[in-house]
Amino acid sequence: MMKKSTLLKKISIFYFLSVTLVAFCTGEPAFCNDSSILLRQGIDSFHKAYNAWDEKNFEESLSLFKKASQIGTKDGLAEYWSGTVYFFLSLHNLFSLEKAPDKVRGIENAEKGIEILTKSIELSPGFSESYALRGVLRGILIKMKPFSAFTQGPKVGKDREKALTLDAYNPRVHYLTGVSFWFAPEILGGSDKALGHLFEAEQLFEKEVQTPKNDLLPSWGQSTCLAFMGDIYLAQKQNEKAYGYYQKALQVNPSDPLALRGMKKMDGMNQ
Repeated sequence: MMKKSTLLKKISIFYFLSVTLVAFCTGEPAFCNDSSILLRQGIDSFHKAYNAWDEKNFEESLSLFKKASQIGTKDGLAEYWSGTVYFFLSLHNLFSLEKAPDKVRGIENAEKGIEILTKSIELSPGFSESYALRGVLRGILIKMKPFSAFTQGPKVGKDREKALTLDAYNPRVHYLTGVSFWFAPEILGGSDKALGHLFEAEQLFEKEVQTPKNDLLPSWGQSTCLAFMGDIYLAQKQNEKAYGYYQKALQVNPSDPLALRGMKKMDGMNQ
């Protein structure tokens, strides 16, 4: 029979090791090699940033997604989320109400987004949204740097077509395809093509809201989709329709920056 002192010693060692492991797992998920914890934290931070249009939370979510990418399974999901943040950081740089557009940072974030989404596609070539996001970031790059159309232009169309081929019923694919057409030169895109996809996205977003899904998968985009529709109608001087879509966007997200910027433009026009 084991002596009492020896048994107590073994129990003490086991307890110490158990407590140490728990401390590692709760204090720093990397020790547990569980990227899903970091992904969930990053997604929570991303949604806070999206809803409040807060650059600090966008940067925080990006940091968490990068850590998840380093320790997790190589399925491309963490890289996809990083690319999503770069897309919104680029929009934040270029369309913020709080300060003048920062084209240098807008271009830099677009280029970083293209790079990380290319990695996501290499890891998971069947995920439609990575292609759609990369295509619209290439469109933004062309808008900011017109000479890049020679290298990026043909790739935009390929990304767009691939995304639609992989998942024609994804609201973000149609939303981002519409934005891609809107950013493109008129001869390659135009408002009619953009609105066609944005209308489709509007309907698909309404269905998605009512459909439960894995919390690690994307569910963003509805308010910015509606706001972009407002922008197109405003450019067409269809002010009543523009106002209606800005209102719809603000009902989904009262802090949507594109909708707020559009409403501010309309207020200035009416003065």
